Amino acid sequence: MYRLVACLFLCSLFFPNLSLAENPLLIFSGDLRGEIQPCGCAEEGDMGGLPRRLTFFKQQSQYTDLFYLDLGNNFPEPSGQGDLKIKLIQSALKMLRPQAVLVGPNEWQNGLHMLDPEIPYLLSNQSLKLPFLTSKTISQTGGQTISISGYLSPELVYFNQNEQPQILPVNPELIARWKVEFAGKKAAFRILLFRGNVLELQQFEESALFDLIVAGSTNDDELKQVMKMRTSSGVFPMIPTKGQGLLSGKLSASGKLIPTNNETVPAGLVLTWLRSSFEDAPELAETFRNYDDAVKELFFSNLDRMEKQLLESPFLGNEVCAGCHVEIVSIWKKSRHAHAFATLEKKGKHFDPECLACHVVGLKPWKAPQNASAADRKFEGGTGFLSLQTTPHLKNVQCENCHGPARAHLLNNKIKPANNDPKMICATCHQGSHSPVFNFETYWPKIKH
Repeated sequence: MYRLVACLFLCSLFFPNLSLAENPLLIFSGDLRGEIQPCGCAEEGDMGGLPRRLTFFKQQSQYTDLFYLDLGNNFPEPSGQGDLKIKLIQSALKMLRPQAVLVGPNEWQNGLHMLDPEIPYLLSNQSLKLPFLTSKTISQTGGQTISISGYLSPELVYFNQNEQPQILPVNPELIARWKVEFAGKKAAFRILLFRGNVLELQQFEESALFDLIVAGSTNDDELKQVMKMRTSSGVFPMIPTKGQGLLSGKLSASGKLIPTNNETVPAGLVLTWLRSSFEDAPELAETFRNYDDAVKELFFSNLDRMEKQLLESPFLGNEVCAGCHVEIVSIWKKSRHAHAFATLEKKGKHFDPECLACHVVGLKPWKAPQNASAADRKFEGGTGFLSLQTTPHLKNVQCENCHGPARAHLLNNKIKPANNDPKMICATCHQGSHSPVFNFETYWPKIKH
């Protein structure tokens, strides 16, 4: 008896986390919206990323049962580069091995054909036979079971009104049907991955079908994260947006979440922000290198087409402006705007269109504002920066980033450059995690002219 007690005591000293294996760990994340990795523009916004998420998972190796549930909405807006991101995201997901991934609005928008069949995509309120799970049951080491359902609001996806809707709304009929299905499948703990509005959430709350409901993020600003979704009678946890963090919680042997002292997230879940203290998992390094190479190849494949537009480009570059505005260009040369391209070169992102947009002149075809003159509209549609080799005069943030194309002004100096609201123009790039400490009143004096 004494030997047994001594053995247990020694185990507690040398293996303090041994008892954690008895409590399954639930991890909730998702909502990347294409933010596969922090851009590195500002230390204050340096959070999230798939490599850091994998590092967090590796740090939880003491748990015998670790169940990862993803709230979806991971895909970016549809584009050529977006397709490359989707490939990377799904490669990383397979390495993270989620138990279930809720089909989100961005997945739907990119087309269901883009979803990898090897990933357990989940959608419980589907009306037609779609290639997704309608539910998922997982077993704990002790024999207890966890049932997972997923709800995506029909309001969040587009349907042709002439076709039968593929997603059912929550209503008494859906609740009644799920109650019958659940009655035939006994589970110790029921989880709903939810993405919808508050009224829909309240209907699930009143149904009492689930032990835990976790909501997908509704945040538009990653600097003002809201971690709760409130109904008239309850509060429910919501994951961080853009993959900047994750929620986790332990289940007791009786199938209940073990309470924590964390007051920021309801339901006893713990919030972990993926800051720079989490190193990038080396297992994903090759995947990201392949992505960067593919983005670079895509960038150059578009150059032939874009070079044809160069002769019609409305953008001229600062050297032309300096002919008359010497003092203003001198102020610009002392600013960080004059070295914006170099910051991308240091990170190897000077071929990435998503990054270039805020570090060069006129990367995307220019559209004249509504109040533009006929002379300005003449040059509408032309592109600016193509590559460092082709258009070196348009690298960095220059006069035309704020004042618009200068060609019309050069041809006729009576046509004044655009004089838009500076604060509004600055905010097109200085926003969110790319520039989290941006303050117009502080920044403006550095470039004022």
